[in-house]
Amino acid sequence: MSAFVRNLRVVRRMTAADIAQQSVYRGAWIIFMLANICMPIISLLIWRTALASGAHLPVDERYITTYFVLLGVVTMATSSWMAGFLAQDIRMGKLSSWMIRPASLLAGFVANNLSEKFLKLFALVPMIGIVWWIFRDSMNIPAGPGRWALFAVSILLGAMLVFTIDILIASLAFWMDDVSALVQARVIVASVLSGAVVPLALMPEWSRGFVDHQPFRYTVSFPVEIVAGQLTGPELLAGLGFQLGYVVVFAAIARLVWSAGIRAYSAVGA
Repeated sequence: MSAFVRNLRVVRRMTAADIAQQSVYRGAWIIFMLANICMPIISLLIWRTALASGAHLPVDERYITTYFVLLGVVTMATSSWMAGFLAQDIRMGKLSSWMIRPASLLAGFVANNLSEKFLKLFALVPMIGIVWWIFRDSMNIPAGPGRWALFAVSILLGAMLVFTIDILIASLAFWMDDVSALVQARVIVASVLSGAVVPLALMPEWSRGFVDHQPFRYTVSFPVEIVAGQLTGPELLAGLGFQLGYVVVFAAIARLVWSAGIRAYSAVGA
């Protein structure tokens, strides 16, 4: 059995165990997901009111509506919350116990991430469905399956990109006492540059070159743009190429930093 297949089996079993464990908190997931869609809905109502009042925006009402209806599910699907926990495990020496286990600590975080997203989907999808039904006449809904397939691929790549960025930041805990400020800075910068607060299509014209090519666009905005926007075929392929390129680059850097950190790691039992 190859190492890759063995790791997949370990992650699958750890994910199943995490799902069983976290199902206890299903009421909390519903509250979390209510909070997750509140901000996009409020933003949607504000921007639709602005358009109805005569505001001149570079996008129309259908784009705005589709964007904010999809925003909640995309931000949940591509999010990662592991950086702070992983940094704490490194700092507190908890990494030592994982060195004698059949899977790495990172596999444990992958399983935790998958299990939480699986449970959150059960709470979030019905809520998004209701909002979708209310605004269905004002949305861009691609007829063919092609755009939806690209949307799914882009969400997967976006989730991988966020996860590798978190590993990279958390790995700095091998040399730094506290990376919480870096984690918080990443959250703040990403919330603006990913399009989670304001659609990147509404950014000033002078910022277009930077906004369109920086990595955070491909964690939230680009997957939504595939459905909500009018991206042409070449623009879709270029965007997916950039997204895949960022995943490869950040994964390579994160692997290098993580490997260097493991060699420098020193704690009780290590």
